[in-house]
Amino acid sequence: MSGDAGNIALFCDLAGTLVAMDDTRQLPVDAQGNITVTILPGVREKLAPMHDHLIFVVTNQAGIKRGRLRREKVEAALAELDRQLGDILTGWEICPHDDTDQCECRKPKAGMIAELAEVHGVDLAHSTMVGDQEIDAQAAKAGGIGRFVHAAEFFGWK
Repeated sequence: MSGDAGNIALFCDLAGTLVAMDDTRQLPVDAQGNITVTILPGVREKLAPMHDHLIFVVTNQAGIKRGRLRREKVEAALAELDRQLGDILTGWEICPHDDTDQCECRKPKAGMIAELAEVHGVDLAHSTMVGDQEIDAQAAKAGGIGRFVHAAEFFGWK
């Protein structure tokens, strides 16, 4: 994780930050296993002017391991989110594990952040992470991201 790579990026959590969750705080899934992508208020407006910046999504999706979700459906939901946002996402990483796997990619660890930063030459110290949970703030810190902003503040939710 180089601190002087040059590119400043915005890292975002997915559920509860960019898209709505269901009543169980998970991505909403229909009978066919498709994820319903509902962009949260202010997200489109806040991100649209950043279309020429690096914007990444880093998301824990233990539902893949547990059989609630299929990875290809999560990938499809991220592609749909990107389409709805005007094709502004640079990339994303999905952790399909749960806590028992003790992988390096699951937030609060920084594996997903490190992977994206390495591939895209990101200056983490000057980058920002937006999320809705403490685990997102912990991942930002672990990854060396210079600034964490809570989603409610970043997107102007009351």
